[in-house]
Amino acid sequence: MGKPARKPTSSLTLSAIQKYISSLEGRDKSIKIIQYSFKLLLYYRWVEAKRWSKMVSHFSQTRKILRVGHCISTIKDMSAMYSSSSIHKYPLQQLATWSTLFITLGNEVADDLYCFYRMGVFGPAIGKKAEKVSIYCWFICIWLDLKSNMESLHTLSRQQQQRQQQQRTQTFSLDDQQIHQHKIFLGRLSCVKLIMDGIFCACDIWEPSFSTGVQAWAGFFSGSLSGYKLWSRNISS
Repeated sequence: MGKPARKPTSSLTLSAIQKYISSLEGRDKSIKIIQYSFKLLLYYRWVEAKRWSKMVSHFSQTRKILRVGHCISTIKDMSAMYSSSSIHKYPLQQLATWSTLFITLGNEVADDLYCFYRMGVFGPAIGKKAEKVSIYCWFICIWLDLKSNMESLHTLSRQQQQRQQQQRTQTFSLDDQQIHQHKIFLGRLSCVKLIMDGIFCACDIWEPSFSTGVQAWAGFFSGSLSGYKLWSRNISS
């Protein structure tokens, strides 16, 4: 009995693209890469501002609309955590987790309110305040995520060192080693992506004179790195 025919590479690539584009996260990352690519072109005056700046603004609003209601996922996490049997264990860790969830929820709700303000649902009294709350909550979330990612990366690197020491007495498959190295690589990408987000958000808070160019580059790199991570996840699955 013959072996089943393997799918051609082109078919696998098209399937991965379809999976990437059909997901909400994939559409968001795709639009973000296009949006900040054009922001760079506009910043360096390689395209006509009058013609393309409005399109870039529409991309930004489209991404906000795509993420409306994202707070439901955080509320679900909070509900699951509240009903968990381990609620009374490790009180300091629980406090830190709850604080992070509340900050994340504040960011997402404020983002939704600001999106509705841009759509004309709310006035500037709510919209401007929501924008400020969103920026500051996002800034805190970025550094909390960066801390968590760096701790995970440190754990993976330590495991890698232990594996290298154990290779004298133990044999690891090549696939297993490659998977572990890929996890470390993606962990490093996540840290760089979060640093780009932190730079972008810091420009929103302190508004330096050079923020336009810095935010264009930071947004482009952040979108590209998160897009690559999602693409890599789709390919591997």
